[in-house]
Amino acid sequence: MEINCAFATSVATPDHIVRAEQLGYQRAWCYDSPSIYADVWMALAVAAVRTSRIRVGVGVVTPHVRHVLANAAATAHLAALAPGRTDLVVGSGFTSSALIGRKSARWVDVEQYVLALRALLAGESVEWDGSTVALLHGEASGVRLPVDVPIWIAAHGPKGFAVADRVADGVLTNPLHGKDRMADEGPCSITFQGTVLDDGESADDPRVLAAAGPGAALALHMGEYGPVAGHPDQVGHAAELAAVPEHRRHLETHRGHLIEANEIDQRYLSGELVLRTTMTGDRQEVARRLAALRDAGATAVLYQPAGPDIPRELETFAEAAALIDQV
Repeated sequence: MEINCAFATSVATPDHIVRAEQLGYQRAWCYDSPSIYADVWMALAVAAVRTSRIRVGVGVVTPHVRHVLANAAATAHLAALAPGRTDLVVGSGFTSSALIGRKSARWVDVEQYVLALRALLAGESVEWDGSTVALLHGEASGVRLPVDVPIWIAAHGPKGFAVADRVADGVLTNPLHGKDRMADEGPCSITFQGTVLDDGESADDPRVLAAAGPGAALALHMGEYGPVAGHPDQVGHAAELAAVPEHRRHLETHRGHLIEANEIDQRYLSGELVLRTTMTGDRQEVARRLAALRDAGATAVLYQPAGPDIPRELETFAEAAALIDQV
């Protein structure tokens, strides 16, 4: 099982990807949401020229955020900087879509987006939004076509999984929705959020809340569709958001999503919420969770560190992963 990492993209992300490569992580994927993260393509370009082994890519791009031609061109450029080690993940969009006031893309549109990306990277032209578009990079650009890049699908249900079966090279999902998918054949990567506890450390300790808080807040941001729907914390969180003027509510709901707990989130964060909604535990417990995912059929885990000390999170998770065969 591959041990990979993901980042809520920041200006420091290239440094963190360099450290991940040193620690033996096999892939580093970065989130794309222009409203709350540093630019994903800029960060990956810097990381690409500073590394030599680790695979790099965006996880995920969505139809609503960037034109298909823009993402195809950026992918081709990244592949020129990191030949043979570039990935791309496409999804319907949750926060990135919500932050521009839109619902997630339809899966039929995601499928067409993937097919268009593949065609453009192959050097073909496609019809998009009523126009014929193509990548026309010549020799002077330094970008070489065709570009062969694995394209994964981020999906959490049967419709997305079906699209992945038809057009993708693998599936990225979460532990809750990945139970059935992990048993299927083919690459399946499971997201993993939380922090590794030091000996004697409590889930209520400030360091733990800072590191695992963004992952725990995800459950609150999902509202009535999340894993803590109906819990007093979720109800209180939703009530505060309901008091925000409607034209700004989508912004305040997802402010700081997966990178830092926002002001409303912090009022509902607790050690209990961290333990209920993330994979937080000591080294042995994290190793047991990883072993269980491996045994269930996951081919990779995608660990997203958070908090003020990302190198520490990467290092302790790598230590826990090294214990898998001992638990």
